[in-house]
This record gives sequence, structure tokens and C-alpha cells, in this order.
Amino acid sequence: MRKHALFMVGLIAITLMFSGCVSDTQATSPAEATATAAKSAGALKTLVVYSCGGPTEALQEVNSVFEKRYNCKVEFTGASAGTLRKALEKGAYADVFLPRSIKHSKILTNESLMEPDYKIYQFTEWVIITPKGNPKNITKLEDLLRDDVIVYTNSKAKIPEIKALKPKKELIEKIYEKSSKDYDCYRKMLKEVANGNADAAIVERRCTTLEGIKGNVEVIDIPREYLDMQKGVFTIGVMKNSKNKDLAYKYMEFVLSDEGQSILAKHGFYPVKSEKGQEILNNYYSEYKDIAPQQ
Repeated sequence: MRKHALFMVGLIAITLMFSGCVSDTQATSPAEATATAAKSAGALKTLVVYSCGGPTEALQEVNSVFEKRYNCKVEFTGASAGTLRKALEKGAYADVFLPRSIKHSKILTNESLMEPDYKIYQFTEWVIITPKGNPKNITKLEDLLRDDVIVYTNSKAKIPEIKALKPKKELIEKIYEKSSKDYDCYRKMLKEVANGNADAAIVERRCTTLEGIKGNVEVIDIPREYLDMQKGVFTIGVMKNSKNKDLAYKYMEFVLSDEGQSILAKHGFYPVKSEKGQEILNNYYSEYKDIAPQQ
């Protein structure tokens, strides 16, 4: 047991170290979450929730509403989906897992660690941001190669542009070569663009809703065909060994409810049940309709 705990803490520490940028919102490690859940027995019910780091701000708001609604405590851990999956495979405890991509939920289900009724709950995409007013009149990725455009990048991020936009790898490599400044933290880069020190950068759409950024940058869409499809979808599932199955399923239902979906939309995601979410599902993920919630 001690070996498992140490392994889990180590995995999360390494993930945060190399991600170079973490949310301002605090999250616990898997080992801490498991310990807290045990201590809370007999008090408020504690629901242990693991999620990839991207939706942290959105899910923290979801958690806050859920806690009040169901008189419980949500112990939240946000980190790399792959790291968390490995922790779960090594024996870490969680009631609910919300990874980016479909593959992690599929793997855990095949290993009999997750209930088979996991669902797609939201989509994301990458965009170009520019200072307010778009002074260099940027309309597409290729414009970032122009001599008069100062581009900042974040190639050391957990999901850098080259991974997110894998079908356009060659173009992104050229943008990296031209980059005036490269970051390991998208938050620092966002501020530089908002302040007008760079003409453009590529970020996940959710970043444009962050405090200090929302309303201070212009957003230019990138065709979804440029996106690595598994980077653009998120799933939610209940773990087989959950000791709070009823509460875990209530959490899943809340995330998929109109109220939960509206919170996700506010943070820059496309909830699966929204009009845009349904458009994305039908046009790009039609083979996964069987794991989408019913309208």
C-alpha cells in the first residue's frame, strides 16, 4: 500500500514539474485524495474525482454547485489523463474519472476498472489569439509565418501546439522556427498577447475565458480538421470499485445536465448536448455516438 501511495505521489509530482504550468486552483494528489476520503468516513460523504488538468476551472465550479446540492465533499485531482490512468491501474482510488480523449476510458473499461457506461461530456478546440482589434489582420494559421507577425509559442506545454494540431505538424514546426519567444506555460504567454507584446499565439479555446484574458484578445477559429481528434474530446465514467456509486452517478448526471453543461460552456468548452456539441459529434465523432448522452 505504501509503495502504491509513493508511486502515485511521484507520478503527479513529475507531471506537474514537466507541465510547466498549473492552474491557480488547488488540486490534491491521488494519495491525498484517498487519505482524505478515508478520514471523511462518518462525516460528509466524500466523492473522489480525477480529471485531466484542462477543465480544472470549469469542474471546480461544477464541484462547488454539486457539493451544495448533495451535501457532500468533492475531492478533486487534476493532472495528466495518462498519469492518472496509470495511477488508477496501480490501485489509486477514485469514484469518477474525466479524461481528455476516449482511449483512457476505453482502456480502463477493458481492464474492468471503469463501468462500461462512460459518456462523452464535452469537446474543445484550438484557436489563434491576437491583441484586441487584431492589428495585423490575422485570419489563418499561415498568417503566423508572415515577416511582420510576432508569434509566441508554448512548445513545452503538456499539450503543445504540435500535438494538438498534429495533422498540421509541418506548418507548426515552421511556426516554432519563427517563434520570437517560447513558453512552458500558456498563462504567461496569454498575458503577453493580451498586453500587445506578441501579435499572435495558438491556444486552447478555454484559455480565452480566463480572468484577465477574456475580452482582452481576439479569437480566430482554426479548422477542426487540423485538430488531433482525441485531443478534442472528453469523457466521464464511474469507477468499478467506487464505494459511493449512487453519488458518483449523480455527479455524472449533473455534469451531463443542462446546468452542468452550461457551466462547461461558460469556461470555453462545447458541451456535448449543446447545438455546437451535437454538430461536432455528428460531423467528427459519429462513430462514437453510442457513448454520447441521449438528448
